[in-house]
Amino acid sequence: MHNKESMPVVIKKYPNQGLPPIEFNTFELGEFPNRWAININQQTSNKWNGFFDYLGDKSLSQDYAHQDIMYYPGMNSTAPYRNYGGPLTRYVVKNYAPIPLNKEISFIGSVTDKYVKRGNGFVTFQLASYSDNNVLLQKHWRTFMLPSTQSDREHYVENNKQNTLIEDENIIEKLEQMKLICDQNRFNDIEGPGESTAHTNLNMAKARGMPNTTAQACISIAIINRYLTKQFGNKFLTNGFYDIKLIKPTFAGETMYCNGALLKNSDQESLCKLTIETDDKRLVTIGYGGIEQRD
Repeated sequence: MHNKESMPVVIKKYPNQGLPPIEFNTFELGEFPNRWAININQQTSNKWNGFFDYLGDKSLSQDYAHQDIMYYPGMNSTAPYRNYGGPLTRYVVKNYAPIPLNKEISFIGSVTDKYVKRGNGFVTFQLASYSDNNVLLQKHWRTFMLPSTQSDREHYVENNKQNTLIEDENIIEKLEQMKLICDQNRFNDIEGPGESTAHTNLNMAKARGMPNTTAQACISIAIINRYLTKQFGNKFLTNGFYDIKLIKPTFAGETMYCNGALLKNSDQESLCKLTIETDDKRLVTIGYGGIEQRD
Protein backbone atom coordinates (compact mmCIF):
# COMPACT_ATOMS: atom_id res chain seq x y z
CA MET A 1 0.00 0.00 0.00
CA HIS A 2 1.45 3.34 -1.05
CA ASN A 3 0.99 6.53 0.92
CA LYS A 4 -0.04 9.47 -1.26
CA GLU A 5 1.69 12.83 -0.98
CA SER A 6 0.11 16.14 -1.92
CA MET A 7 1.28 17.73 -5.17
CA PRO A 8 0.83 21.31 -6.45
CA VAL A 9 -1.54 21.64 -9.41
CA VAL A 10 -0.53 24.74 -11.36
CA ILE A 11 2.81 25.66 -9.78
CA LYS A 12 5.28 24.82 -12.51
CA LYS A 13 7.52 22.33 -10.79
CA TYR A 14 7.90 20.32 -7.64
CA PRO A 15 10.28 22.21 -5.30
CA ASN A 16 13.90 22.14 -6.41
CA GLN A 17 15.94 19.42 -4.72
CA GLY A 18 19.26 20.36 -6.33
CA LEU A 19 19.14 17.32 -8.61
CA PRO A 20 20.46 17.39 -12.21
CA PRO A 21 18.05 17.55 -15.18
CA ILE A 22 16.42 14.30 -16.27
CA GLU A 23 18.44 12.46 -18.92
CA PHE A 24 17.87 9.38 -21.04
CA ASN A 25 19.35 7.05 -18.44
CA THR A 26 17.80 8.67 -15.32
CA PHE A 27 14.84 6.25 -15.17
CA GLU A 28 14.28 2.66 -16.22
CA LEU A 29 10.98 1.35 -17.58
CA GLY A 30 8.24 0.93 -14.97
CA GLU A 31 6.18 2.79 -12.39
CA PHE A 32 7.62 5.45 -10.12
CA PRO A 33 7.49 4.45 -6.43
CA ASN A 34 5.79 7.62 -5.22
CA ARG A 35 2.01 8.08 -5.24
CA TRP A 36 0.57 11.58 -5.43
CA ALA A 37 -2.76 13.30 -4.93
CA ILE A 38 -4.22 16.68 -5.84
CA ASN A 39 -7.46 18.50 -5.07
CA ILE A 40 -8.51 21.09 -7.64
CA ASN A 41 -10.72 23.86 -6.27
CA GLN A 42 -12.47 26.54 -8.28
CA GLN A 43 -9.78 29.13 -7.54
CA THR A 44 -7.05 26.83 -8.86
CA SER A 45 -9.09 25.96 -11.94
CA ASN A 46 -9.72 29.65 -12.62
CA LYS A 47 -6.02 30.44 -12.24
CA TRP A 48 -5.09 27.75 -14.76
CA ASN A 49 -7.80 28.86 -17.20
CA GLY A 50 -6.65 32.46 -16.86
CA PHE A 51 -3.27 31.47 -18.28
CA PHE A 52 -5.11 30.78 -21.55
CA ASP A 53 -7.64 33.65 -21.50
CA TYR A 54 -10.41 31.27 -20.40
CA LEU A 55 -10.58 29.66 -23.84
CA GLY A 56 -13.35 27.06 -24.07
CA ASP A 57 -14.76 27.71 -20.60
CA LYS A 58 -18.29 28.14 -21.95
CA SER A 59 -18.15 24.56 -23.19
CA LEU A 60 -17.41 23.17 -19.72
CA SER A 61 -19.56 22.61 -16.64
CA GLN A 62 -18.66 24.58 -13.51
CA ASP A 63 -18.28 21.20 -11.76
CA TYR A 64 -15.22 20.23 -13.80
CA ALA A 65 -11.74 21.40 -14.71
CA HIS A 66 -10.36 21.34 -18.23
CA GLN A 67 -8.52 18.08 -18.91
CA ASP A 68 -5.32 19.95 -19.75
CA ILE A 69 -4.93 20.89 -16.07
CA MET A 70 -3.29 17.46 -15.60
CA TYR A 71 -0.27 18.66 -17.59
CA TYR A 72 1.81 19.87 -14.62
CA PRO A 73 0.90 16.96 -12.33
CA GLY A 74 2.34 14.83 -15.12
CA MET A 75 5.47 16.95 -15.36
CA ASN A 76 5.82 16.80 -11.58
CA SER A 77 5.32 13.02 -11.32
CA THR A 78 9.08 12.49 -11.69
CA ALA A 79 9.66 14.21 -8.32
CA PRO A 80 12.03 14.72 -6.66
CA TYR A 81 13.52 15.29 -10.13
CA ARG A 82 12.00 18.46 -11.54
CA ASN A 83 13.75 19.54 -14.73
CA TYR A 84 13.76 17.71 -18.05
CA GLY A 85 17.03 17.90 -19.96
CA GLY A 86 15.44 18.23 -23.39
CA PRO A 87 12.31 19.26 -25.30
CA LEU A 88 8.85 17.75 -25.18
CA THR A 89 8.25 16.37 -28.67
CA ARG A 90 4.95 14.48 -28.46
CA TYR A 91 1.88 14.58 -26.21
CA VAL A 92 -0.89 11.97 -26.32
CA VAL A 93 -4.11 12.08 -24.27
CA LYS A 94 -7.01 9.71 -23.70
CA ASN A 95 -9.92 11.02 -21.59
CA TYR A 96 -12.19 8.62 -19.71
CA ALA A 97 -14.17 10.85 -17.32
CA PRO A 98 -14.43 14.55 -16.39
CA ILE A 99 -11.80 16.04 -14.06
CA PRO A 100 -13.80 16.90 -10.90
CA LEU A 101 -13.42 19.94 -8.67
CA ASN A 102 -13.12 19.67 -4.87
CA LYS A 103 -12.41 15.94 -4.86
CA GLU A 104 -9.18 14.03 -4.43
CA ILE A 105 -7.49 12.93 -7.64
CA SER A 106 -4.66 10.42 -7.32
CA PHE A 107 -2.15 9.68 -10.01
CA ILE A 108 0.61 7.26 -10.88
CA GLY A 109 3.59 8.13 -13.05
CA SER A 110 5.68 5.70 -15.04
CA VAL A 111 8.13 5.33 -17.90
CA THR A 112 6.51 3.32 -20.68
CA ASP A 113 9.03 3.53 -23.51
CA LYS A 114 12.67 4.35 -24.27
CA TYR A 115 14.01 4.35 -27.80
CA VAL A 116 16.60 5.81 -30.13
CA LYS A 117 15.74 7.66 -33.33
CA ARG A 118 18.14 9.51 -35.64
CA GLY A 119 20.87 9.08 -33.04
CA ASN A 120 18.87 10.73 -30.23
CA GLY A 121 17.43 9.20 -27.07
CA PHE A 122 13.69 9.50 -26.39
CA VAL A 123 11.77 8.67 -23.21
CA THR A 124 7.98 8.41 -22.87
CA PHE A 125 6.40 9.15 -19.49
CA GLN A 126 2.82 8.16 -18.66
CA LEU A 127 0.43 9.67 -16.10
CA ALA A 128 -2.70 7.76 -15.07
CA SER A 129 -5.20 9.81 -13.04
CA TYR A 130 -7.99 8.39 -10.85
CA SER A 131 -10.96 9.76 -8.94
CA ASP A 132 -11.46 9.32 -5.20
CA ASN A 133 -13.46 6.14 -5.91
CA ASN A 134 -10.73 4.78 -8.21
CA VAL A 135 -12.40 5.58 -11.54
CA LEU A 136 -9.90 6.20 -14.35
CA LEU A 137 -10.14 9.84 -15.44
CA GLN A 138 -7.33 10.27 -17.93
CA LYS A 139 -4.13 8.81 -19.26
CA HIS A 140 -1.55 10.92 -21.00
CA TRP A 141 1.91 10.28 -22.43
CA ARG A 142 4.75 12.80 -22.76
CA THR A 143 7.75 12.00 -24.95
CA PHE A 144 10.97 13.95 -24.47
CA MET A 145 14.21 13.95 -26.41
CA LEU A 146 16.74 13.74 -23.57
CA PRO A 147 20.53 13.96 -23.34
CA SER A 148 22.21 10.62 -23.95
CA THR A 149 25.66 9.21 -24.63
CA GLN A 150 26.58 6.58 -27.18
CA SER A 151 26.93 4.04 -24.38
CA ASP A 152 23.41 4.96 -23.14
CA ARG A 153 21.99 4.30 -26.59
CA GLU A 154 23.93 1.21 -27.60
CA HIS A 155 21.47 -1.17 -25.93
CA TYR A 156 18.55 0.21 -27.94
CA VAL A 157 17.71 -0.61 -31.56
CA GLU A 158 17.28 2.42 -33.79
CA ASN A 159 13.55 3.13 -34.20
CA ASN A 160 12.92 3.39 -37.93
CA LYS A 161 9.13 3.27 -37.67
CA GLN A 162 7.52 5.79 -39.99
CA ASN A 163 4.83 8.10 -38.73
CA THR A 164 1.31 6.88 -39.47
CA LEU A 165 -0.33 9.23 -41.91
CA ILE A 166 -4.09 9.64 -42.01
CA GLU A 167 -5.45 10.43 -45.44
CA ASP A 168 -7.20 13.77 -45.31
CA GLU A 169 -8.36 14.33 -48.87
CA ASN A 170 -11.98 13.93 -47.86
CA ILE A 171 -12.43 16.87 -45.52
CA ILE A 172 -15.99 16.99 -44.24
CA GLU A 173 -15.75 20.43 -42.69
CA LYS A 174 -13.15 23.03 -41.78
CA LEU A 175 -13.70 24.07 -38.18
CA GLU A 176 -13.67 27.55 -36.71
CA GLN A 177 -10.23 28.83 -35.79
CA MET A 178 -9.11 29.46 -32.20
CA LYS A 179 -6.21 31.79 -31.41
CA LEU A 180 -4.09 32.95 -28.49
CA ILE A 181 -1.40 35.64 -28.28
CA CYS A 182 1.88 34.38 -26.82
CA ASP A 183 3.09 37.40 -24.89
CA GLN A 184 5.83 37.50 -22.27
CA ASN A 185 3.42 38.14 -19.40
CA ARG A 186 1.67 34.87 -20.21
CA PHE A 187 4.98 32.98 -20.17
CA ASN A 188 5.92 34.56 -16.83
CA ASP A 189 2.56 33.74 -15.23
CA ILE A 190 2.70 30.10 -16.32
CA GLU A 191 6.30 29.68 -15.21
CA GLY A 192 5.64 31.21 -11.81
CA PRO A 193 7.78 33.41 -9.56
CA GLY A 194 11.46 32.64 -9.16
CA GLU A 195 11.76 30.51 -12.30
CA SER A 196 14.45 31.58 -14.76
CA THR A 197 14.19 29.57 -17.98
CA ALA A 198 14.23 30.02 -21.75
CA HIS A 199 10.53 30.89 -21.36
CA THR A 200 11.25 33.89 -19.15
CA ASN A 201 14.91 34.82 -19.62
CA LEU A 202 15.98 36.21 -23.00
CA ASN A 203 19.68 35.52 -22.38
CA MET A 204 18.95 31.86 -21.62
CA ALA A 205 16.82 31.60 -24.75
CA LYS A 206 19.58 33.12 -26.90
CA ALA A 207 22.13 30.76 -25.35
CA ARG A 208 20.03 27.96 -26.83
CA GLY A 209 20.07 29.59 -30.24
CA MET A 210 16.61 31.13 -30.01
CA PRO A 211 15.86 34.71 -31.15
CA ASN A 212 13.40 35.28 -28.29
CA THR A 213 11.86 33.59 -25.27
CA THR A 214 9.82 30.51 -26.16
CA ALA A 215 6.27 29.43 -25.36
CA GLN A 216 5.70 26.56 -22.95
CA ALA A 217 4.42 23.30 -24.44
CA CYS A 218 1.33 23.52 -22.26
CA ILE A 219 0.07 26.48 -24.33
CA SER A 220 -0.19 24.33 -27.46
CA ILE A 221 -1.68 21.50 -25.39
CA ALA A 222 -4.29 23.74 -23.75
CA ILE A 223 -5.36 25.27 -27.07
CA ILE A 224 -5.76 21.82 -28.66
CA ASN A 225 -7.66 20.51 -25.63
CA ARG A 226 -10.05 23.47 -25.53
CA TYR A 227 -10.50 23.43 -29.30
CA LEU A 228 -11.71 19.82 -29.11
CA THR A 229 -13.81 20.47 -25.99
CA LYS A 230 -15.59 23.25 -27.87
CA GLN A 231 -16.14 20.99 -30.87
CA PHE A 232 -17.33 17.82 -29.12
CA GLY A 233 -18.60 18.93 -25.67
CA ASN A 234 -19.21 16.27 -23.02
CA LYS A 235 -18.24 13.42 -25.34
CA PHE A 236 -14.70 14.74 -25.38
CA LEU A 237 -14.54 14.50 -21.57
CA THR A 238 -15.35 10.77 -21.60
CA ASN A 239 -14.18 9.49 -24.99
CA GLY A 240 -11.85 12.17 -26.28
CA PHE A 241 -8.28 11.78 -27.45
CA TYR A 242 -5.50 13.66 -29.20
CA ASP A 243 -2.00 12.91 -30.39
CA ILE A 244 0.12 15.95 -31.18
CA LYS A 245 3.75 16.66 -32.03
CA LEU A 246 5.46 19.90 -31.09
CA ILE A 247 7.71 20.45 -34.07
CA LYS A 248 8.91 24.06 -33.77
CA PRO A 249 9.05 26.74 -31.04
CA THR A 250 6.70 29.69 -30.75
CA PHE A 251 8.25 32.95 -29.60
CA ALA A 252 7.09 35.83 -27.42
CA GLY A 253 4.99 38.29 -29.44
CA GLU A 254 3.65 35.69 -31.85
CA THR A 255 0.04 34.49 -32.07
CA MET A 256 -0.94 30.84 -32.16
CA TYR A 257 -3.74 29.92 -34.57
CA CYS A 258 -5.34 26.52 -34.01
CA ASN A 259 -7.10 25.04 -37.04
CA GLY A 260 -9.03 21.83 -37.45
CA ALA A 261 -10.43 19.84 -40.34
CA LEU A 262 -13.12 17.23 -39.64
CA LEU A 263 -12.23 14.00 -41.48
CA LYS A 264 -14.69 11.55 -39.91
CA ASN A 265 -17.88 12.17 -37.95
CA SER A 266 -20.45 9.78 -36.49
CA ASP A 267 -22.23 9.25 -33.17
CA GLN A 268 -19.44 6.90 -32.04
CA GLU A 269 -16.29 8.27 -33.69
CA SER A 270 -14.95 11.58 -34.93
CA LEU A 271 -11.53 12.50 -36.23
CA CYS A 272 -9.95 15.92 -36.79
CA LYS A 273 -6.67 16.90 -38.33
CA LEU A 274 -5.16 19.58 -36.08
CA THR A 275 -2.53 22.23 -36.68
CA ILE A 276 -1.20 25.24 -34.82
CA GLU A 277 0.58 27.87 -36.86
CA THR A 278 1.99 31.33 -36.15
CA ASP A 279 1.44 34.66 -37.87
CA ASP A 280 3.91 33.79 -40.65
CA LYS A 281 2.15 30.44 -41.34
CA ARG A 282 4.94 28.49 -39.62
CA LEU A 283 3.60 25.17 -38.37
CA VAL A 284 4.54 24.62 -34.72
CA THR A 285 2.18 21.81 -33.67
CA ILE A 286 0.56 19.06 -35.75
CA GLY A 287 -1.59 16.05 -34.96
CA TYR A 288 -5.00 14.47 -34.73
CA GLY A 289 -7.78 14.30 -32.19
CA GLY A 290 -11.45 13.57 -31.71
CA ILE A 291 -13.80 10.99 -30.21
CA GLU A 292 -13.21 7.26 -30.14
CA GLN A 293 -15.46 4.32 -29.39
CA ARG A 294 -14.31 2.17 -26.47
CA ASP A 295 -15.38 -1.19 -25.06
